[in-house]
Amino acid sequence: MVDWTKKFKVEYDAARTAIAKNGDYEAGWRTLVRKLESLMGAEGFDASQEVALGELRLKVTQGISQTKITEDKGILQAVGAWTDSNTGTINAEAKKRAASLKLLRHIYLQNKSGNRKVWVFSLPTDFTDWPSRQLSTNASTAGAVKQLLASHNEHFSEQQRRYIGNSAQQALAWCQKTGIVLTSAAASAGVGPNPGRDNARTLVRRWFAEAGLDDSTLNTYIATLTQGFKKIIAMLNKGHFVVTDWVPFRGTTDADEADFLASEAFTFVSNAEGMDVVYIESNFFTHNAGNVLNGQANWTRIILHELTHLVCGTDDVNNGNRRYAWYGIGPHNGYRGSDCIKNADNWAFFAADCAVALSDSERNNALKII
Repeated sequence: MVDWTKKFKVEYDAARTAIAKNGDYEAGWRTLVRKLESLMGAEGFDASQEVALGELRLKVTQGISQTKITEDKGILQAVGAWTDSNTGTINAEAKKRAASLKLLRHIYLQNKSGNRKVWVFSLPTDFTDWPSRQLSTNASTAGAVKQLLASHNEHFSEQQRRYIGNSAQQALAWCQKTGIVLTSAAASAGVGPNPGRDNARTLVRRWFAEAGLDDSTLNTYIATLTQGFKKIIAMLNKGHFVVTDWVPFRGTTDADEADFLASEAFTFVSNAEGMDVVYIESNFFTHNAGNVLNGQANWTRIILHELTHLVCGTDDVNNGNRRYAWYGIGPHNGYRGSDCIKNADNWAFFAADCAVALSDSERNNALKII
């Protein structure tokens, strides 16, 4: 059974608490730790303080004598707990401080232009739990602590981090273009022809209205979509959005956890985590033959799909099957607009369509009637 208390936000808060006690770190580290404290706001990371992460990555390999050392020694020196012995122990409070630095060591800010920012947490694959939990429960000796702190085989490659950053940036662009379409769709009918309004409303109907749906109901859908996409844009523009994997799922033998590990991504609906986080799992970068989209377009679709869950409270509607595009999300009498407007993939593909990011065959594949 999945333990949903192991959220990234819990680990973030633990690290933030440890960093706030900057007087507990070695004297030569306290100036940097105060910068790291400024980086970690109540709602998430502050992009204006991102330079502190580069300083951290450099400092953990410099050592007190400014000669190159391994990162485990650098971190343990920073928290006043370095020992040449591998058989002794590291006290619990020092482990908490070390865990906070290990977490921050593997945080990266992608897409630094303007407000289009996403943070990627790429913890080394040696970890099978968040740093504070693993150091506390699975590193009883100094040698075990050192092994974890020295690990550098990060979960996401540099190229994958760029793909993730590009996906968030492209998702924002799709949302902005969708907002323009929805503004046209909501415009007053007026007198005489209005092809811009008509085309926009046709686009909304394509993804959210079964044949014969009345204009009044369509207007409520347009209002719902308008409000939702505005919320997503506002959230992305805050610059606090974090992408990670759910580290405690790594190497799991639990069937329920394995199902989530094998997914593309997931998040907590309607900001239930208290922080803007999407968890990317093993199928995110996998090319599946049944996917309607592939590559960068599909990664953007996944991110936007999850953001509609996170910000707008959408669902993966189960109507004969989960209504993902590979199964068919075309509205019809067996899958009405009242379901489509709740379904995350309808939102994501509608946005891709508004952004002219779909080929005719991709659009037709997603809109198949089942």
